[in-house]
Amino acid sequence: MGHKVKQSLMSSRIDFFYYAFRNILFISLPLAIIAAVVLTTPHSSTTVSALDTSNLEHLTISIPVSCTMNITGSDTHFASVVSGTYTPNIGTTTMKTLCNDPNGYVIYAIGASGDNSDPDNAIEGHTDLISSLGSNYNIHTGVYDSSNPTASSWSMKVTAVNGTYKPTLGGYYASGNYVSVPNNWQKVAYWESGIINSTVGSSIQTTYGVYTDGAQPAGTYKGMVKYVLLHPSSLIQPTTLEDAFDSTIGKDHKVDVSGSKYYKMQDMTHEICSTATILGEASQMKLVDIRDNSLYYVTKLLDGNCWMTENLSLNLDNNVALTSDTTDLNNIYNANTTEYGEYDAGYSKTGDTISWTPNTSTVNTTAQWNNNNNAPRSLDSGGGYTDASIGDHGLTGNYYNWSAAIASNNSAPLSADNIAGENRDATNSICPKGWRLPRIRNYVSYDVGENDFANLNFYYNGGKTNTSAGLMAAPVYFVRSGYIDNGNIIHFNFRGRYWSNTINSGQTAYYIDLVSNASLPDSRTSRGSGISVRCIAR
Repeated sequence: MGHKVKQSLMSSRIDFFYYAFRNILFISLPLAIIAAVVLTTPHSSTTVSALDTSNLEHLTISIPVSCTMNITGSDTHFASVVSGTYTPNIGTTTMKTLCNDPNGYVIYAIGASGDNSDPDNAIEGHTDLISSLGSNYNIHTGVYDSSNPTASSWSMKVTAVNGTYKPTLGGYYASGNYVSVPNNWQKVAYWESGIINSTVGSSIQTTYGVYTDGAQPAGTYKGMVKYVLLHPSSLIQPTTLEDAFDSTIGKDHKVDVSGSKYYKMQDMTHEICSTATILGEASQMKLVDIRDNSLYYVTKLLDGNCWMTENLSLNLDNNVALTSDTTDLNNIYNANTTEYGEYDAGYSKTGDTISWTPNTSTVNTTAQWNNNNNAPRSLDSGGGYTDASIGDHGLTGNYYNWSAAIASNNSAPLSADNIAGENRDATNSICPKGWRLPRIRNYVSYDVGENDFANLNFYYNGGKTNTSAGLMAAPVYFVRSGYIDNGNIIHFNFRGRYWSNTINSGQTAYYIDLVSNASLPDSRTSRGSGISVRCIAR
């Protein structure tokens, strides 16, 4: 769930300068280097005849920046290891950089294992060796400790090759020892002191080590590490989300939470999100929801939208109204048009401010849960982790039925609001002001379209439906927090469900369903079921 004031929080901001081109191996953009050659035809300075001519020719030569990374040896490492042993130095690859950029170059790396461990299925930030026997047997990355060997693990090592243009290793790799495979972009090596002689080059070597404990089953395990070569002269300074907030809102408008300053969730606008560069975790930041001082990670993702990357944890109180000043409340019942009937009970309007008072409060135990399709129900999970390995991103958050998620005391009027086969979206939600529930519509698209969840599945999970690995990893961080059904939390750590604002029928609404072997962004379930909420910026 969101982190209340009493929790200690650490805001991370990764050096992001080179991330703008993180998905390409190398880039070569023109950098004009101009030489002028003047050719002059001699002529007499004392006598001029009608036949004399004079001409001045100009010649400009442009030499573009060209930086390449050549592999010596093989980039495919294979080893047969003995169960219960540590095997270092699995293959060695030399990567030689040739670069005529006067500002040098930099190399970044990230774990990018895919389901089949081939480039088309690379999932940036995924650091497992994928088991042919299923994800339960994957080997996670970690550094082998001979004095205290624990579970199976694998690691990597980078060495700068001696020579005239020996590069500097990034801090994470400077020791020359084995380190964990990075789950976000890490600077591996750089040369920032001028042009490199193309006949010599600047090189690094990489190798890998694997420890398999005695319980690791026989099988094939595959993983990948992605390396990116960049050179500064070709880069455009990106804009982080925080930069966008700074320029649009201004640092003076941050609010204090336990001694630290944060922008408000309610400050988010379309302008801020559109200004920010898509940088993944390099651009994530924490915002405070001023309704209860909960803090949430938010990130601009590849679909171009800004998402919460942890679960909503707002509690409802039937004595306390939420208002459109802080909450995603946009419409109220209009008796003249009979529109928005689901926003009748508990709603009022004063001037331009809409208020909604829930007719139920958030409960703390499943025994207090009532499976009612139309009245709001919510449960405070108590802040337990679904996945402690991803820190605050893995917080379970609260569970909400669909009426609670769309901020309605009676969602029954939406029971038959289907026009030409397309479902109407609920217009209000319990998301903060400036945010909304994701949209699914009444059709399935595993490509880019009007299904917000399917868009994420396309960009981060390769459009696949037989796994949810890409959506569970950085920078999206969906979690399998289970759901409430018939008054019990079931499938905790096995299944993740997230509401959309899209109705399916009088009894059901759409959501995304995430299990280890499936990603189903077109699922539908009882509106009385208690599941998780992630909000997307409007």
